[in-house]
Amino acid sequence: MAAPSKAVLDAIRAADLIVVGPSNPYISIDPILKLAGMDAALREASAPIAVISPIVGGKAIKGPTAKMMAELGRESSVAGVAAHYGALASVLVIDAADADQAAGLAELVPRVSVTNTVMRTLEDRVALARHVLGLRDP
Repeated sequence: MAAPSKAVLDAIRAADLIVVGPSNPYISIDPILKLAGMDAALREASAPIAVISPIVGGKAIKGPTAKMMAELGRESSVAGVAAHYGALASVLVIDAADADQAAGLAELVPRVSVTNTVMRTLEDRVALARHVLGLRDP
């Protein structure tokens, strides 16, 4: 069975923030999480885990995420993303377009952070990175 390398496990232990990018949870992130020992390493990490939602306004930013969620009987929303990652996420980063849903996520994730997550320009990318890096401190 495939497993993360020692360097990956060491990096997780040493991290002060772990970021799960706004990728498809089913075909991009889950295969990584299913590596032998990866889930345990992340759950034991002292660093917060920030998950950036790939869903904005009920639609995938890119790719088939929303379609896959619907086909799997899951809600194509930030709540669906929160339910998928559950206790793994220390904080769920959602787009300002979904700010009205933030309060309803309290049962699914410990913390929600709202910002602009759609990255069209370099400035958008830098702003999101700065926002996420700021999540290291509660």
